[in-house]
Amino acid sequence: MKKLKNKVFWIIFLLLTGFNGIVVTTSVVRTYMERKNSISDMITKIPRNFDRKLEDNDLEFNPRNPNDDGRKIYLDFTIYTIVLDDNGRYQDIINHTFNDEYDEESIKMVANNMIDNHEDNIYIGNLYTNKYSYVFTPNNTLIIMDNTGINKILVSQLVSSIILFTLCEIAIFIITHSITKWIITPVKNSFEKQKVFIADASHELKTPLSVMVASADAYFNDKNEKWVKNMKNESERMIKLVTELLDLAKTEQEQEIVMEESNLSDIIEGSILTFESLFYEKGIKLKYDITPNIKMACNEDLIVELMSILIDNAIKHSSEKGKVLVNLYKDNKDIVLEVKNKGLPIKKEDEEKIFERFYKVDSSRNRNSNNYGLGLAIAKNIVERHNGMIKAHSADGYTTFKITWNQK
Repeated sequence: MKKLKNKVFWIIFLLLTGFNGIVVTTSVVRTYMERKNSISDMITKIPRNFDRKLEDNDLEFNPRNPNDDGRKIYLDFTIYTIVLDDNGRYQDIINHTFNDEYDEESIKMVANNMIDNHEDNIYIGNLYTNKYSYVFTPNNTLIIMDNTGINKILVSQLVSSIILFTLCEIAIFIITHSITKWIITPVKNSFEKQKVFIADASHELKTPLSVMVASADAYFNDKNEKWVKNMKNESERMIKLVTELLDLAKTEQEQEIVMEESNLSDIIEGSILTFESLFYEKGIKLKYDITPNIKMACNEDLIVELMSILIDNAIKHSSEKGKVLVNLYKDNKDIVLEVKNKGLPIKKEDEEKIFERFYKVDSSRNRNSNNYGLGLAIAKNIVERHNGMIKAHSADGYTTFKITWNQK
């Protein structure tokens, strides 16, 4: 169970983490590419803008003219134009923004480094680490863009994305833990019930087998036929137990059962009549009220088995000279079947438990009753396979098993 829980946890956690990573990575990459494209557009357009300004003003080129506002462009970036001589070396610098607070010597060193080491005419590089981008133009100039501001923005956004990713991962961990618990709980409960079921079945089978072995040993010692009778009785008990286990397994199978539209009233009434002699023998009064011609899609054999279990249970738990009532009627769109018996009530805390396998309300019941606590579990499976619901409760001296089939 622990391995299953861990497997489910990590599958859900990794799926949600992958989704979280894709969302955050996509956001970061998109922002980065938008910035990179904007830089690429800017440094490739600046040379044309600069040339157009010169042509419009028709001025003799004088980069040192402080009044030459025709070369100024309003930008959100810090951009420099490096004028190169005929040998492609540094000649002069033009600041394209209205920011005159810059270190010309530093820019000159950067420009010379680019001139000496460049391999491509345009270079943008990693915007998280590279301070400058540049482009060599055909008119013998070098355009340099200062990426410092963009570096800070992108790094800040990256840090924010990492923090957001981490917070989301914490939330995902908590959510995954809750979802895993929710998924595993039914499996865990089923697994625990299965272990209890196997233990109970083993115990119920072990007892008659032990008696049979002991009886066989005793018979070999004194040849008394009572030991043979004991083995016969225990064999019958084992046959009954194995039969009920097979019936339980059959009703729990997931394959669809064959159903057809049948007269439920006739099936219920016929099932009741087969027990009339047993009611007479036990001195228990039987009364039934069956609404005629109630039709329902059902499996007749399973409905007969259901009635056999419920009536047998009612007889076993009726008081001496008690009474059993069986009612079948329609309540709006519901078909309702009730089997009542007058006898000891079921405790409130046992009303759900009595439908569990091997559960016995009366723990002091002796072995001769041949009751294994499987009948009501089989009955519940039959009802649920017919899309119904079964409940039990005690009131006014009667214990009632109520089955409801919704016929929407």
